[in-house]
Amino acid sequence: MPKTYTTLFKRYKDQPTNEVFAHFGWKAKEGEGWETPFERLANLAKPEDWNFITSRFKRVDQNYPILMNYLNYTFLRIQELGLISYSEDGSRACFNTGLQTRDEKDIYATFFSNKKASEHNYPDWTLFAFADSYSEKISSFQPLPQVATYITDASELVFDLSYDIEINIAHIIDKNKDRLPEVLQSNRTLAMATIEGATKFLKQKVLRNYKVAIPHWYSNKIQLLLPLNITSDTEADLALVADKDKERVIYRIRTALPMDMAYINARLICQQFPKA
Repeated sequence: MPKTYTTLFKRYKDQPTNEVFAHFGWKAKEGEGWETPFERLANLAKPEDWNFITSRFKRVDQNYPILMNYLNYTFLRIQELGLISYSEDGSRACFNTGLQTRDEKDIYATFFSNKKASEHNYPDWTLFAFADSYSEKISSFQPLPQVATYITDASELVFDLSYDIEINIAHIIDKNKDRLPEVLQSNRTLAMATIEGATKFLKQKVLRNYKVAIPHWYSNKIQLLLPLNITSDTEADLALVADKDKERVIYRIRTALPMDMAYINARLICQQFPKA
């Protein structure tokens, strides 16, 4: 049985090496930095904004946080589904990133085995390259690895208008106050009334545009994200996380995410995310 890894690459400085699938190397002497592997992937793929929009989430030394999160969680799903391909001699590995080039060729991540990984405290694998489906770098992997899938019931992707919405506003405000617009953070009464009022328009929005409800993948299940407009008519402030309760015929909402955080989860399934 293949070994199970916690992350694709090292996610924090002191993370145990045996939890990590691969080492993502870079050449400092040639002017490269730790983000260079992800920059190469971003340049190979269709153009996309992989950084946060909100300034408070941005870091000076980080340009691809959404891409890194996407790649890591795609790998975990690939691992769960058993879709990592290995060469016959076990020296190479490959998986489908789910991304495509500008001319719509699938992009694959390829790795080579670290034969002396334990001696040097390295992960079991090292990133070799990101390559498209026509590259010689993946010619030995036939058939090519499949893309990760998340959907078993298509009805989970669409908001069911016959369901009511039950929102725990107090929980959202008390547990996630720092995620609210600044104007509401110091006034609980105003926050309660504002969110309650904005929620009343959600079903009407979905009725007019079903794409407003965006599926995302979290904790091994599909949930729907419902963008909530509080301070602007054109841009959402928060995304409510809706769990479908088939027994009670409701969508239960217990938490809300800033839009940047919401997009990170939604990006595993779809690329576009509405502002409102």
